[in-house]
Amino acid sequence: LLLDEPLTGLDVAAAASIRAVLRRVVSRTGCAIVLVTHDLLDVFTLADRVLVLESGRIAEIGSAAEVLAAPRSHFGARVAGVNLVTGVIGPDGALQAASGMRLHGRPRQAPGVESLELADGQDAIAVFGPAAVAVYHDQPHGSPRNVVEVKVAELDTRGSAVLVRGTEQPDGAPGLAAQVTVDAAAELRLTPGDQVWFSIKAQEVALYPAPQTHRHF
Repeated sequence: LLLDEPLTGLDVAAAASIRAVLRRVVSRTGCAIVLVTHDLLDVFTLADRVLVLESGRIAEIGSAAEVLAAPRSHFGARVAGVNLVTGVIGPDGALQAASGMRLHGRPRQAPGVESLELADGQDAIAVFGPAAVAVYHDQPHGSPRNVVEVKVAELDTRGSAVLVRGTEQPDGAPGLAAQVTVDAAAELRLTPGDQVWFSIKAQEVALYPAPQTHRHF
């Protein structure tokens, strides 16, 4: 069964009902479904495996749990709601982005890759969640090894939290995002256009080998 954005335009309650129907059909009949979607809820509730397309290429493919836990493409990161930075591993083991950003982190094992080692000069990506990011008006000093200057592009409420999104990265990746409390956002008096500092502890940053480029789809 091929479904191309089947829930687009439905209200929240109707979309939830259709997802439940689709899940029951799959469980009862064993029918295979190819679902095209941009909605994270569809991935969470319906997908067993995920294939991410970017610019006509397969950017990544794997189980839904693998892709959402450690996305390795710009679109995958956007859907999963995490930060992703691409670059090259330097002599000290930190990731060096083309923008000049440097991120220290912990090497993690990617699906299908046996070694945890990341070599000097190897293409790699850094992944970390918005909740791991602290926001300051002035450059912080102290224990965090990763400090990045960011221009605020937008603010978005997420329940009891506020998502602070920076401008798009030079390579087209989504801008870095930090998740802060409403009280913290009010105290910082953040507005779009502000220059702020994001601070991320090294142990919160996962470093993975860059994914291999797949064929055009």
